[in-house]
Amino acid sequence: MISSLIGSVIMSAVTVAMLIAINYTDKALTKAGRYPLTSQERQILINAGFKLVDIENINLEIKSLNFDE
Repeated sequence: MISSLIGSVIMSAVTVAMLIAINYTDKALTKAGRYPLTSQERQILINAGFKLVDIENINLEIKSLNFDE
């Protein structure tokens, strides 16, 4: 009898801990910002053969991302 009670308490604690971890992760991802490409990232893309128009399109795509969905 006592072992089933202890098992239930442990199960409840683990469930609460899991829900807290999911909530914390969700909040962290929601707060993640959308930053434009850095100069190093731009240089990498230029070296890879991308044109400036392509890089600007990438920046526009980054700005249009919506993390609230």
